[in-house]
Amino acid sequence: MSTPAVAAGYPQVGSDHKNGDRMFGIFGDYARVLEARGTPKASSLHKHTVTPLILHIRVGDELRVEWDGKNWWASSPRGTVGRLTWAASHREPSEDGSRSAYDFDDGVMHVQTITVSRGGAVVDCGGYVVPDGHTPAPPNRAPKPASASATTTNRSRKTAGFRSFLDKLRHM
Repeated sequence: MSTPAVAAGYPQVGSDHKNGDRMFGIFGDYARVLEARGTPKASSLHKHTVTPLILHIRVGDELRVEWDGKNWWASSPRGTVGRLTWAASHREPSEDGSRSAYDFDDGVMHVQTITVSRGGAVVDCGGYVVPDGHTPAPPNRAPKPASASATTTNRSRKTAGFRSFLDKLRHM
């Protein structure tokens, strides 16, 4: 099966879903770095709240996330995209009394994955949310520099974009 145009060259992540949907985007080291820095992961949006604006979402987009007193909602500059699947109970302190990573009102979701239907339309997205005012902790180790002699491929351009994004996070 070919990669849909909306995936913009990003690789498929995981297996095909039973209904034929496929997920594309960035996973692996990138996800582990953001998670280690205290940014909560948003795997998807609640299916019944997704608006037609999801069709315009791509890997690398930034969505505004806002708490309305009951739920977190993701919005693009065009309007509401959908509700995050997080439960309100995520905001509560952990058993050891430490503050939950989900105890925030507003932030920015960095879209890492999009789910594409069999027909080629974006139907869901996921990523990491950086709460407003949160400075992600520095990474445990710096990413390895790319070899200067490496040939430029679509994948190496994606990797370069990923490294640039990580550099931005480091300087937040």
